[in-house]
Amino acid sequence: MPYSEHAHYAPVGSALSIASQIRNGLGNFIIPLLHDMPPPSADLRGKQAIVTGANSGIGFETAKSLAKLGARVILACRNKDKAEKARNDIEQAVKGAQVEVEILDCASLGSARLFAERWGKRSSLTIDILINNAGRVLNTRTTTIDGYEDTYQTNHLTHALLTLSLLKLGYLSPNARIVNVSSISFFSSPSFEAQNTDASDMINRYEEGAVLPWETMIALYSRAKACQAIWSMTLQRKLQGTEKWKGIVVQACHPGTVKSSMLSQPDGAGGSSGAALNAFKSFVNTFGISNGQGAVVPVWLAVSDEPTKPELRGLYWDRMRWMWVAPWSVGIKRQDSLWDKWCLDAGISFP
Repeated sequence: MPYSEHAHYAPVGSALSIASQIRNGLGNFIIPLLHDMPPPSADLRGKQAIVTGANSGIGFETAKSLAKLGARVILACRNKDKAEKARNDIEQAVKGAQVEVEILDCASLGSARLFAERWGKRSSLTIDILINNAGRVLNTRTTTIDGYEDTYQTNHLTHALLTLSLLKLGYLSPNARIVNVSSISFFSSPSFEAQNTDASDMINRYEEGAVLPWETMIALYSRAKACQAIWSMTLQRKLQGTEKWKGIVVQACHPGTVKSSMLSQPDGAGGSSGAALNAFKSFVNTFGISNGQGAVVPVWLAVSDEPTKPELRGLYWDRMRWMWVAPWSVGIKRQDSLWDKWCLDAGISFP
């Protein structure tokens, strides 16, 4: 992989990471001047895909794109009614679409375990594509039923449990694609260690239910998205060290600055205000891309040949280009320490 402790030594690694961040940031301003990214093409007939958080936004468009390519698509969603509506909408838009609904609440580790248990009762078990897309950020301090800060668990921890559960149970195909939908917010996350990957250092000063300022909301989101990206690198490295799973490809990506519903959710950014948040909303409304365009990179990573090259696995992508990441995020010792904490928090071991 291009990422390594040796290739990222300071100051070279830092300079490359900053250059990627600048390119990524400036790209948000010029994207309205660029042509839309073309939808990926592939023949996915006979393939099976799971997309979490697929009832709206990027997840919905990702699921619809995979259905257009012929895959059987499972919408893994928290709300059954919304998921059924999404299924119906895809079936109306895509002739012959094969779409199913499964319940998955990423604020509950138990829900992920039940998902894996139910999957074992299906007639078709093999999963060829897993796109971990679900996520949110709330405007109050919220602790999940499992005792974790909601942003950390919903965006990252439950996806880690789901992925490893399906992997260990043998449901992922030997050449499966795993795509973790991260964010450019990864770049704004300071380094962190295993003891505060759960954001306890940021959240403990607030009482349960307390309203969070936008700055804290985005800091929580940034750390959760950094967890996703680092977990992707680490999972790929561990899979490549096995004979059984070395053909599986793991990637993380920034889908783009998307005009999604996340900024309008009443229990999230939609229920908050302030100069910084209002400026950010204005920026997204002006320069943001559509949900359809936001789905292009996750789908491309799931179906195209280029991301399967051995030297390009386990990377972080934007607009179908891999990007240099912060040197602190590629250290093997730190990654393994974080991995152990994530497995402990999720209650699962690997392999």
